[in-house]
This record gives sequence, structure tokens and C-alpha cells, in this order.
Amino acid sequence: MTTYSILVTNNAPGCATEIEQQLTVTGCTSYIVRLASNSNALGPFNVYVDNVIYYSAQTRNEMLNGVVVNLECVTPTPTPTPSVTPIPLTPTNTPTNTATPTLTPTNTPTNTETPTNTPSQTQTNTPTVTTTQTNTPTPSVTIGLTPTATPTNTETPTNTPSVTPTNTQTPTNTPTNTQTPTNTATNTSTPTVTPTNTETPTNTPSVTPTNTETPTNTPTLTQTPTNTPTPTNAPFSAYLFPEPQDSTSLNNIGEYMTEAGAISFFGWGNSGTPGGVDYAGDMARYATFSGWTGSVGNFITNVSTLAGTIRQASGAGVDSYGCSQNQYTFGSIQVAPGQVNPSIQYTYTVWIPLAGVGGTFNNMTVDVGFGSACSTSVINDGVPDAGNAAINVAVPSGCAIPAGTYRVLWMNELYSEPSGPPLSTTFWVKGDTKS
Repeated sequence: MTTYSILVTNNAPGCATEIEQQLTVTGCTSYIVRLASNSNALGPFNVYVDNVIYYSAQTRNEMLNGVVVNLECVTPTPTPTPSVTPIPLTPTNTPTNTATPTLTPTNTPTNTETPTNTPSQTQTNTPTVTTTQTNTPTPSVTIGLTPTATPTNTETPTNTPSVTPTNTQTPTNTPTNTQTPTNTATNTSTPTVTPTNTETPTNTPSVTPTNTETPTNTPTLTQTPTNTPTPTNAPFSAYLFPEPQDSTSLNNIGEYMTEAGAISFFGWGNSGTPGGVDYAGDMARYATFSGWTGSVGNFITNVSTLAGTIRQASGAGVDSYGCSQNQYTFGSIQVAPGQVNPSIQYTYTVWIPLAGVGGTFNNMTVDVGFGSACSTSVINDGVPDAGNAAINVAVPSGCAIPAGTYRVLWMNELYSEPSGPPLSTTFWVKGDTKS
């Protein structure tokens, strides 16, 4: 029993995607490696076995039809019939009248060569199709988001979603990744020092022009805050992430999560409520998806604007919409029909910075409703998933929300809303009580 690694690379300009799958075989087995039918990858593609190139510069059509990879196969005994001619990738096509051996793939572990008595075309680094010693159907390895059937006589891992090697989306560095304190108004206090300097002209008139220039330089300091958007609302906010549930959006985020190295979570619509061995890591990858900055398909609104200020003062008060608000809870967040695609459903999660709730957090009840602010038409004091709410998620810099440690709230009342599209009125989410 031998384990082989099959690697496919997408060599399209600007793309360097690689997909690797390991196969364990106990004897001669042929595999068809093909591109998933729903993939939009253009190629060209290279195919490697154990890091040795097997096929190079394969076109999209060739990969959709599939290329054959033989593992642990021995060529049959010589026969007077012509040998099977491979589909060449970059053949040299130099005919010869001398008897040449049929080449097995240069990257297979066994290089048994059995000469034939009929002429064949010699090729450089190009695998030939050899007749296998098994009569079982040729299994295939499909390159796509969801693996296809594996060979009947070999154990092929299918529990890891494979990736369609297309369009690696890199998180864009939006200006929201820097937290600029709103206390920059203290810079404007510097001009008030000038009058103390204007007393000196009575003794040293020549110094007066030097001091009067100081105020003209000081106001330039107040220009800096205007060029850097402030990512938080006085001083901490919770953020609402709306994940669109249409197939195109789910495919986009699924591909991104797979390419980013996700282990068990590839978006709510693809995987359900997150969990598993690397919840914190998967959620951090989820936060880096560039779609959260908006203007990408049905990812319409930058989530930094879907924010609710967290109350720091002790006791109870009201938020900016006049709704009751307790200490360390977030104020009302509205989602108007124009901020999402009203014709489809979204699944929402609430991201709460741990520093904004006093540094400790077990859970927080949530109010959800439609229509006016303070509405609880969906649920009043809903309880999010307690297990996930207790796990720290480290959001890196360069995301749509400020970097830091967050707790993420998931609950049934935030899944697939509205229950009956279209969304015709504002959707509201508000924190109620922190525990």
C-alpha cells in the first residue's frame, strides 16, 4: 500500500492557486483528474505526482474532460497491436522507425519498461496512457469545491472540501484598519500658547515674527484626523455581518475560506453554525474576506457602517434611537432594504470587541425585530449560542472592522432573514443584557 500526492496548479496570469490531494493505493489504479463543471478557472494547469510534473500547460477544456494519472501500473506484455497514443500536452512528435519502449509516467514509483515491436511517438515529460491490470471503472479526482466519487479499490480522502483554483481574493486594506482616537481636538489647544509668547516683543522686537508664525503651523495638525476614517463609535462598537445566502455568494465565500486554509467552516450557508477543532482560526479567516467591505455582488454594505455603540457608563440609559440600553451592551443597529439585496435572505452574526465590554464576557441577550427602532417583533432577549460566545476570535489588521479580540454571537433568530423575502422594512438588532 503506497500513498501518493496529486497536486494541480492554476497558472493563469496573476493566479498561483494549488490544490493537493493524497491517494493511497494497493495496486495498479488509474485516476481521471478533472476540473469541476461549475469552475470558472481558465488555466493553463499543471498536474504533479509526488512533486514531479505529470502534465503541463493543460487547457481548461482538457481539464474539464479530465487527464489520466496511473499509479503503480505495469505495462502489459508486448502485443503486435499498436500502442495507445497519449493525448500530448507538448509532444516533440519526432517519429522513429526503431523499436522504442512505451513510457510509463516519469513520476510513477515503478518504471518498468516493456519494449514493443511497433513504432510509437516519443515524448518529453509526457505521460502515456497504459492499460491497467484491473477491470474496475477508472475513478476520478475532481478539482472543485466539492470532491466527486473516489476509486472503488482505494481509500481517497473525501472529508476535506477541495478548492476550485480560481480567483484568489485577497483582503483589501481598507482605511478602517486604523483606530484614530477622536481626542485629536487637543491639538487645537496649542494656538492658545501663542499669547504668552507675544509678551516678548517688548524686550526683543526681532523675535516677534518668529512667534507669530507658530499658529499657522499648528492648525495643520488638525488635518490628520480628517484623512483617516474613525472605525469605531465613541469609543467601541459591535458590528453586524450579513452573509448573503444566494448560491453565487456562497460559492465566493466558500472558495475564499478554502483557499485561506479553513478547516471546518466555509461560511454559514455552506457549513451551518461554525464549530469544530479550529473555530477561532476559521472565524478569523471569515473576518478577512474582502466582501465585508461591500460593493461585491450581494455583499453590498461595508460592515463597519453596520455598527452599534457599546454603552460604557454604569446603569441603564438609552441609545441614539431612544431605546433602552444597559452597560456594556450595544445600541440599535439598523439594516435598511437598500443596505442589502432585499430579494434574498441573509444570515447575521454580531461581532463584539472584548475590550468594549470590560474585558470579560460570557454571553449577551439580543433583541431582534422589523419596522421601527426598539422593535422585538422577532425575539425579545434572545440567547445566542453560549459555546461560541465564550471563544476569543482574534481579528487581524486589514479587515473591515478594527483589529482586536472579539466574541461572535450566533442565534436562530438571526439566520435566513427575512423568513419570507423581500425585505420591505428596516431590520433591527440590539443588545439587551451582558452576562
